[in-house]
Amino acid sequence: MSTLMQGGLSAIRGTSLSVVPSRDSAFWLLRLLARLPKTPAIPSACAVHRAVGRRLIGVIILVRFLKLPLTRYEAVIEKMEGTRMFTQLLPDIISTNLFPRAQVLESLRGLTPNSIGQLREDQQGFYMSYGHAGMAGEYALDEGKMRHLRQAQELSTDDEAELQALRRQMRLINSRNRLTHMMLMGIAEHQGDYLVSGDPLHLKPLSRVALAEWIKGDLQGDSRFLPAGSKLEFVDHSMISRLTRNMSVLSPLDQEVPLRDFFPSTRDVYKRFIKAILDEEEQIRRGDIGGAYTDEKIKERLKERFGVLVSRRTIAACRRVMRIPPSYTRNSIHTYPPQEIRLSFHYPLNMASVRANAPEVSGVYEISLAEVEVDYPLSSSAVVYIGSAKNLRKRLRDHLRPGSKNGDLRVLLDSYECSFRYILVRENLREAERELCHSFSAAYGSLPRCNRISP
Repeated sequence: MSTLMQGGLSAIRGTSLSVVPSRDSAFWLLRLLARLPKTPAIPSACAVHRAVGRRLIGVIILVRFLKLPLTRYEAVIEKMEGTRMFTQLLPDIISTNLFPRAQVLESLRGLTPNSIGQLREDQQGFYMSYGHAGMAGEYALDEGKMRHLRQAQELSTDDEAELQALRRQMRLINSRNRLTHMMLMGIAEHQGDYLVSGDPLHLKPLSRVALAEWIKGDLQGDSRFLPAGSKLEFVDHSMISRLTRNMSVLSPLDQEVPLRDFFPSTRDVYKRFIKAILDEEEQIRRGDIGGAYTDEKIKERLKERFGVLVSRRTIAACRRVMRIPPSYTRNSIHTYPPQEIRLSFHYPLNMASVRANAPEVSGVYEISLAEVEVDYPLSSSAVVYIGSAKNLRKRLRDHLRPGSKNGDLRVLLDSYECSFRYILVRENLREAERELCHSFSAAYGSLPRCNRISP
């Protein structure tokens, strides 16, 4: 709650305040304002609260608007542009202004329903080519011409009501378009090396909070990426989080990248670096030079190769998250997973995570306990199941639904937090599953706990 609001509320005599959840603050505030005594003693406080309440409600409406999926948002734009009032006022009174560093794609080839467009590069830097023309700029209403229409009494009461509804819709669309464009330009500024190379090792740590602060800084004065006079009244990391949900963009290399992938944490970046060092370790071992890297050696190589200083404790924690055993285990004859098999990162095993991270293609997958391990004859491991499927997303969803055929796995999923990872396999699916199961059995002395028979 802002200082201004706190100061005004404290002026309300006889009113008891309590902590209210932020998501209910707008409705709570409206109820409070409705009960305010209309006394001349606190007219300024009432005015302050009503102004703050209106602004708060506007922000809440915008936040809900930002959550619209891309296809639904495009439908909202097209519906507004098809209204009678919009078509009558375009182009004499309503105009569209293209954002700086924005274009519209001539062809939608390569775009999926979740792709907003493509980030491209020219001599001046990165620019954004949008798949939908209604997202590449903002709508402007000529207020001078509108006053002339009113003075000429050419607007009926119904026209005025329709015009006000159109204003509100344009304001919401403009706000979302401005924030989207600023967010994409900020991503290009921070992750330009990755966009050019396509190498995940070039991704830099970036939080949504940091990007929100960058946007606020660029908006001080004339923004480089918005038309003169355009502004964003409110920018918050939660808004960026809602925008990046289930939306992607094409890179200059024509790679589709989910927007959430542009926001790795420092720990995520370290994990990629460590994985690269361990790939290097395997190349050395194939030449029979030395053994597996210790955490101390990994620390040295991280500094030499990437210029980052990471503690051994952090390296060990990253290894555990990635299910990479310590060096003495990697030096043994039997290792799991085999070095030549590159499984994905671990993702939480829940419906939302499966929908976001599991592809609808064939592959072999592994399910693990997130926080505990199972004792096997030779060693302990968090892995409890290895399987294969022609559609990974569908199969993982089936495991989460009631009535799963694997009762032992169902019990573990109900009792513990679990994760999954996978490897894509186009041919010989059962053979790939069999090899992974045999590798696990050789390393730990038995099949994973929930694999009832060998594939």
